[in-house]
Amino acid sequence: TYRDVRDVFDYTVQNVCHGDPSRVVLYGQSVGSGPSCHLCARRDDVGGLVLHSPFTSGMRVLTPSRALACLDIFPNIDRISKVNCPVMVIHGRLDEEVDIHHGMALHQAVRPELRREPWWVPDRGHNDITDGPGKMAEYVRRLRSFLDSLG
Repeated sequence: TYRDVRDVFDYTVQNVCHGDPSRVVLYGQSVGSGPSCHLCARRDDVGGLVLHSPFTSGMRVLTPSRALACLDIFPNIDRISKVNCPVMVIHGRLDEEVDIHHGMALHQAVRPELRREPWWVPDRGHNDITDGPGKMAEYVRRLRSFLDSLG
């Protein structure tokens, strides 16, 4: 998964963004938040990061105990403070797979100057953010606002 996101990033930079990595915005949804955070924490030139229904760590979804931390391949909460690009978090308040406190904790851990307005979707869960009347339009409006904030 780490290699996959790196390979897609490299391909996009070279073949879509004319060699300019700052034109790439990574979008990590759920499990995809792990590789996206990992790449953004290792690079200084990514344009932005959107985390959709993210988790603080893979193990913390299963248990709040830190006893298994050494086995965690996606420690997003440890990496997010090393991210050097603007970050937007989207999370449904009714998410039963990954509780919203994960998204809120990640949002708070983003460096203040890189933290963008989150979207805590009041009546949605893990995979249905855009379902229902007006939700897709609101989703697009919020993403466009984030993209506009990148300059």
